[in-house]
Amino acid sequence: MKIALAAALLLAFAPRVRAAPTAAVQDGLSAARGLYDAGRYADAAAAFTTLAAAAPRDAALQYDLGDALFKAGRLGPAIVGFERAFELDPRDSDVRENLTFALSRAGEELVPPGTPPVLFRLFTELSERELAGLHWAAAWATLLLAAAALALPRRREILRAWAGGAAALWMFFGLWWMGLRAVLPPGRGVVIAAKAELRHGPGEAFDVAFTVPEGRRVRVLGSSGAWLDVGLLKEGARGWIEASAIERL
Repeated sequence: MKIALAAALLLAFAPRVRAAPTAAVQDGLSAARGLYDAGRYADAAAAFTTLAAAAPRDAALQYDLGDALFKAGRLGPAIVGFERAFELDPRDSDVRENLTFALSRAGEELVPPGTPPVLFRLFTELSERELAGLHWAAAWATLLLAAAALALPRRREILRAWAGGAAALWMFFGLWWMGLRAVLPPGRGVVIAAKAELRHGPGEAFDVAFTVPEGRRVRVLGSSGAWLDVGLLKEGARGWIEASAIERL
């Protein structure tokens, strides 16, 4: 069981290894990067969009897509790419720095106000997926060790100690996971329109409460037809925005 817990920790902190791309994918990457190097950023973004759609969990492709979109002047979609890359690989310094810069152009910050940057970096060092894996690995370790302690009376004391340690890790990773979901809540989206009108209800008949600039992050709370009920992460305001103006993460 000690080996299992150690393996889980090693897997969580191990660098990601991209699978060897096929010849077709490699050609696509080369073509997309060639367009980017030639300054044809819109064409490069289109090429990276196709590649990222085929491999949505590839952080490097999401980053490349965000970079090309940013250079093409599409701030909102660029932040979407950087956000997805950050969710997949929060330890990548380039991803973090570019997301921070892009958000600043949208009038927002990656680090919540009043939070020390070093503390935020440590807190977001693991992705939600990694924390979930560690949480459940520790949960299973706790249950198996507790069962072993009941089944093996002669080793009960040491197994109880190990079960207690596993339970502590279970709680630690669980609280960390919950905290991360509070800071970076599920159901997030990004305004991709040049501007989006936050209204008091789902329709143009309702008054405009706030004009949301491109690139602002929101949390989608509900929907009604072609409208989304959202909360702005920065201002905390809540209202309705047309669904076409938001891309969900």
